[in-house]
Amino acid sequence: MRCPYCGQVNTDATRYCPRCGRAIGAVQQPLLSTRPPVVPPAVPPSPAVRGQRGRLPGPGVVEATAQPVAAAAAPLGEAVASPGPPEGFPPRTLAQLQELATATALTYTVGSNRLEAGNKKVVEIIYPPCPAWQQVATLYKALSEHDDERYDSMIIRGFCEESDLRFAFNNGRLTFDRRVRLGGQLIRRYLIETHRGFEVNSVRIVLTEEWPAEQLRS
Repeated sequence: MRCPYCGQVNTDATRYCPRCGRAIGAVQQPLLSTRPPVVPPAVPPSPAVRGQRGRLPGPGVVEATAQPVAAAAAPLGEAVASPGPPEGFPPRTLAQLQELATATALTYTVGSNRLEAGNKKVVEIIYPPCPAWQQVATLYKALSEHDDERYDSMIIRGFCEESDLRFAFNNGRLTFDRRVRLGGQLIRRYLIETHRGFEVNSVRIVLTEEWPAEQLRS
């Protein structure tokens, strides 16, 4: 199935385009009409037209008028151009990431919450398909609301709908490693990937911060 919005080729079972994030499973193709075309009746020309041309217009020709013509409405289901990314995207500091989450994060629901080997906690959230910056903002919002210092790693996986939870992720992923040794330095690392992580329009962000000195001494 080809996406009617961006042209991405997908499988027939795909419900949301992995490239643009729009729903394609529910798009209905217009039915072809079997009725014969209706030919409008000939309209007699005005005297001005008679005097200028000296003959009547041919069958099916409608005389043009000077009245304004209303613009045609956009076809039902036509893609609406999404706004561009906000200023400061992709974020290069944690402060910019926090501002992005405050301004553009979406509402989400928690699909599952479990533990994995390696002292990791995984939280899977469900929210609508959206641009990369809203995925980043929503994933960080979920991290800030579900972070647990008892675990070395927090993984937030985003999904478009609950039925997709059997997959790794399809609406972004955030991996927060609380204690990463970089040489003689102990840091916190945020790794954020949008969409499924491998599309051409996916965004990958890596941010780090040093551990507070008072926590290193404790």
